[in-house]
Amino acid sequence: MDTKRLTYYCTIVEQGQISRAARLLNMSQPPLSQRLKELEDELGVQLIIREGHAWQVTESGRMLYERARQVLDQLGDIPSEVKNVADGLSGTIRIGTSSVCASHFLKLLPGFNARFPRLKFSLLISDSSDLATHVESRELDFAILLLPVPKEGNTVRLLPTGNLCVVMPAGLAPAGLPARIGVEHLAGIPLICMRRWTGGGTFEFLLKAFQEKDIEPRIILDSPDVRTLLGCLLRGLQAAAIIPASEIPGTLGDRFEIHPLDLPGLTLHPALIHRTDRYLSQAIRDVIEAIVAG
Repeated sequence: MDTKRLTYYCTIVEQGQISRAARLLNMSQPPLSQRLKELEDELGVQLIIREGHAWQVTESGRMLYERARQVLDQLGDIPSEVKNVADGLSGTIRIGTSSVCASHFLKLLPGFNARFPRLKFSLLISDSSDLATHVESRELDFAILLLPVPKEGNTVRLLPTGNLCVVMPAGLAPAGLPARIGVEHLAGIPLICMRRWTGGGTFEFLLKAFQEKDIEPRIILDSPDVRTLLGCLLRGLQAAAIIPASEIPGTLGDRFEIHPLDLPGLTLHPALIHRTDRYLSQAIRDVIEAIVAG
């Protein structure tokens, strides 16, 4: 079993059709069909059912695809990983973070730059579910996101927990607000909130808290991107933003009122994840340990 044959097989499965895979591989269909048959003969199992117009990957075929994809991805990582070892603590680290967890990396970036001047970071900010997909496909070395996260095949390192705060223009805040407020203090106030694109999570918990107080919240915008919510306030939107305390810039207190939000039972649980079987260079390991240590 050679890697070229595995590459052919994975391409066939991913394209869902031998003729389409042949075009992508820049080869004719008969030789590609022959390579598939040779692989099935070598393993002694049928990998793909091909009867007339019927085309279906068997259970054995699915298992082979998952293992083959893993092996090919690891082989693809070897050149850059070997170069990183040869160069010392240099190269590029591909990191993903949700906007609600970005500070766990960004606050350490000046120190990383001073400590590893030859190291480059490529940062993707996206939704937690999207980041988990990029980690699984090995496009990212690791990602920082909120729990829950897929555990199968991943190493999960827990980071310090956090809570939500309410940020609002001073003129919008009702008179006499306590330092720490509850959802009842937000009745009738326009709100902008975090929300996962796939639903669930903190947003659903927040809605439930309003329902328990028999309050209909005035939510005028939801987004998975904390930067968007803060940007709305900085552009003059008269609304209260409900965001993680960790992502509020220190200078914001000069222009806005900031109140911790009392939501019993809600704690934000950020985590760092990477593929368990992925080789991690010394630079990546050092950066991960620094982030986990905080």
